[in-house]
Amino acid sequence: MDEIEKLKQQMSAMEKRHDAEIASLKNENGDKWLTQQRAEEIRGVVVDVLADAESRSSLQADGVTAGWNKGFFLSSADGNFKLKLSGLLQTRFVYNQQPTTSRAGASAVEAESSEYGTEVRRAELVFSGNIIDPSWTYGLKLAFNQNGLTLQTDAGTQATTNAPTLDDAFIRKDFGNGFSLKGGQYKANYNLEEWSASQAIQLVERSVVNSYFRTDYIQGIELQYESSDWRVLVNYNDGGGNRNIGAIGQNTSATSSPTSSGNTTEWATSGRVDWKIAGNWSQFKEMMAFRGTDNALQIGAAYNWQRGGAQNLQNDAFIGNSDGMNVSYTTDIAWRNNGASLFAAALGNTFYARPGGAAAVNSYGALIQGGYFVSDALELVARWEYLNVSGGAINVGTVGTAGNASSINAQHFQIYTVGSNYYLVKNQLKISADIGYVVGALLFQNGIYNGSITGADYRSDENTGATGQAVARVQMQLAF
Repeated sequence: MDEIEKLKQQMSAMEKRHDAEIASLKNENGDKWLTQQRAEEIRGVVVDVLADAESRSSLQADGVTAGWNKGFFLSSADGNFKLKLSGLLQTRFVYNQQPTTSRAGASAVEAESSEYGTEVRRAELVFSGNIIDPSWTYGLKLAFNQNGLTLQTDAGTQATTNAPTLDDAFIRKDFGNGFSLKGGQYKANYNLEEWSASQAIQLVERSVVNSYFRTDYIQGIELQYESSDWRVLVNYNDGGGNRNIGAIGQNTSATSSPTSSGNTTEWATSGRVDWKIAGNWSQFKEMMAFRGTDNALQIGAAYNWQRGGAQNLQNDAFIGNSDGMNVSYTTDIAWRNNGASLFAAALGNTFYARPGGAAAVNSYGALIQGGYFVSDALELVARWEYLNVSGGAINVGTVGTAGNASSINAQHFQIYTVGSNYYLVKNQLKISADIGYVVGALLFQNGIYNGSITGADYRSDENTGATGQAVARVQMQLAF
């Protein structure tokens, strides 16, 4: 209340001073005192007074700005405090055709060849900005994930799996001269396709090979260096795919009974190096190249190395956390130029130091993807992907048994995908469609670090001779 009274007294004093100035002008100039120049001066004084009163009426020393810049934002006048709100919505229609022979041994329900319907693939809210000063930035992302398959149990109840999930939760400090430090939960920097934002990918969904190798979200601390041509990142983390997992309270006793619920690793580290040969870094935030963009070329390489928890099952579906060591590695190249784009990657993983002297499992993948704008709004895209897994046991094809898909099953397949994007407002509003065809048997459901193929709308096959699965998707995207 004292502050408000002070503000009222200041306003009153200002009004008296302005009245005195106007009276003096009248005495000096008579009826000609209000010239055009003087009127403009008085108008400026009034504007200044109103602006000062508006800022002080909220008891704030500095004004607050708000507006729209690739998302709604609130900011202090000096820019030291900023909050930005953005979001993403992807809704799609999906048709999956899987030959009945690919489902041999499955139940009658699971053996349905055709599955189709609509889904909300992603619904996200993102809060970002800076605090204290622009060198301290933060990010929070809440993802409303689609539920897993709803099953009718023997007890007559239904069970779903997923719930709203916290994805990003980090704070970053920029030290200047290209160095920064980030801590919290964030997407790992292992492979470029996964690292690219979901609204900026080129086909309806990322590749199945990406689901197999991606390390997804991690919790840790990361050091980054970036210059005009080089970017280097290295971190220490809790293991690929282990977001929202607490550090304390997990089952870590080697003598206790192992269960599939263990989600800890003993240690994990990952890093990435990118060499930008041409263009600027911002051009690689999107996988497409709109017409009018300059030539840009980037080459990168990365690794992820982690030791799974000794208490976890060695053949659990979550291989990255299983008893043993995983080292993943990749190299990729990305090119953009005036409506044309090309991306290629080679990926690999070795699962070794397994209990009981079990043989190492080696996985190799490859991906080539390109796009071309035939008009300012219409882009044609195509992708080829390949996966080969050797050394692992085959745990599929048992008559009357389903759900034995595993990322360490010996398998190899290729997927061919073609599609198009129609950009109404670039990536803010677009319609995408594609169709993919599998040659060979897709014998895993979750990748090495728990990346599911369900999000890509594929299904795991149930025998090694399977082939011919097809997926068609149409999606509308809104990003703000």
